[in-house]
Amino acid sequence: MSRLSLESNFANSPDQSQMQPLRPSPTKPVGDHLSEASDWDVDEGEDEGDANVVSSPAGFKYNISRLSPRTRQIAKSLFAQGFSNEPPQISLDFCGLREEDPEGNGYFYAFQMHEVVPCSVRIGSKDSGRLSIPRCECPDARYRHVMPCKHLIWLFDKISKQALFDHDPESELTLTEQGYPEELEDAFDQISQIRLDVLADDLRCDISEPDSDVFPASSARVREAREMVAAVAGIYPSDLDDYGHSFVDSYDRDTLIRRGDLEATLFSLLLSSHSLAQWIRSQLRPSDPAVDPSRVAQQRVYRVIQELKLYSEAERDPKKAEEYLRRGKRAEGPRDLTWAATQIQRCVRKIEKLVSRGLTPLSESERWSAAKSLVSILKAVVIHPGLYGQLIGDRDTGFVFSTLDMLVDQSDFIDELEDIMETIGFLGAPPSYVTNMRRLIERMRSHKPENIGTTVGSGVPRSETPPLSESPAPAVQSFRPSSSNSGQCPSERRETRRTRARRTGQGQWTGLEAFHLSKQPRRQLQGFVEESARGLISN
Repeated sequence: MSRLSLESNFANSPDQSQMQPLRPSPTKPVGDHLSEASDWDVDEGEDEGDANVVSSPAGFKYNISRLSPRTRQIAKSLFAQGFSNEPPQISLDFCGLREEDPEGNGYFYAFQMHEVVPCSVRIGSKDSGRLSIPRCECPDARYRHVMPCKHLIWLFDKISKQALFDHDPESELTLTEQGYPEELEDAFDQISQIRLDVLADDLRCDISEPDSDVFPASSARVREAREMVAAVAGIYPSDLDDYGHSFVDSYDRDTLIRRGDLEATLFSLLLSSHSLAQWIRSQLRPSDPAVDPSRVAQQRVYRVIQELKLYSEAERDPKKAEEYLRRGKRAEGPRDLTWAATQIQRCVRKIEKLVSRGLTPLSESERWSAAKSLVSILKAVVIHPGLYGQLIGDRDTGFVFSTLDMLVDQSDFIDELEDIMETIGFLGAPPSYVTNMRRLIERMRSHKPENIGTTVGSGVPRSETPPLSESPAPAVQSFRPSSSNSGQCPSERRETRRTRARRTGQGQWTGLEAFHLSKQPRRQLQGFVEESARGLISN
């Protein structure tokens, strides 16, 4: 109750009638950055229906015919919001009885309310005539000329987290008067390099389509909501892939409460309320899949590959090209092989930074997650012909290897890596890359798999790999089954193609001298590559 306060600075406040419409107006698209109208102004246009009577959430009907046009519109907008499925913008926190002054001149009742008010931030290019400096439409920025406002600083902090992939987390950034760090340089350019819809996945927000005021939940938010519910329900990460698909498939944005199903209800609420999702996200453990940074990087790689596929299809199919253009995907530049390879390299670099330059050593579960994400990324690149040539086949850049080399204690992934190397052997790769990966797998084999603890760090410096004579740090509690095949229980272990035919008693390959068979006619290898690709995907 000590926080209770009714103090207001009316002298510095804008006209109290200047109120943000509670629902977006279909006549004012969100993307119309050239409009001079404030996001806080009220649309004074007449609404359909009885303009003189409104119903309130409390069940009353109000005659508003005597009100001014502006006040009438405020009342109608306010009460209309109460009957929607959107999260309430105004809520009552607490109330209390207070003395008016120490002299005992009377008492007053105080009610403390909380309001979620939307505001808009607009970021233009350096060449923009009006938006070359980022602008926020909040009251502080619009009426009190506060620059930068807290919204700009908050947003650019989120964007910088995704754009500054090569930043050392232990070094400082220099904040500018425009609200973004100096190291970000051109915020508009940084966003366009990533592409807005790809960035939206990492920012956990939806993206609006041109000429539409309906923002359906993105696939990334659907996946994250399922992972959040799984974390609350205590689902092990190894069981995540099989969890929650029933309430995802039956989700209806118009039905929030799923009676008799708490998990499905929480899932619906998370997709309906960004503030609730952000709150729960902030309470999760760093190792929970929904917020695991290595897994987040892996998911961005998958999204980039998906965008590359859509771009390639649009290049070949005129009908898809028209839809692609309508959705504005060409405005930021091509999403071709060069763009995709650059983005994937940045994702791998982010994981490398987590492993090598963190403030504290990674826990054993975090090291396991980093290795799993790297192997998954490598697998996705190997089965994509274009990306394979860009990132592995043409020259040795140490793709994935240089980071996995710091995680040789993660021997759970030996079988997956050997299957991947089998495909690389037939596709062809620089001899130095092949040699380094073979040595890495042999070093991994020297480490016996241990159960992974969720609370105890590995004790291994991030920038160093455990020597072959050093055993991994003992774990206190297992969060997944231990197995040489990641994510499988011992009873579910299957004999891989490698163990059936291609490994000797000394753990060496017997047939991988074919690493350099790339000079053979490609059609002779096509069948094997397709078979290997299907096996990699199924794993």
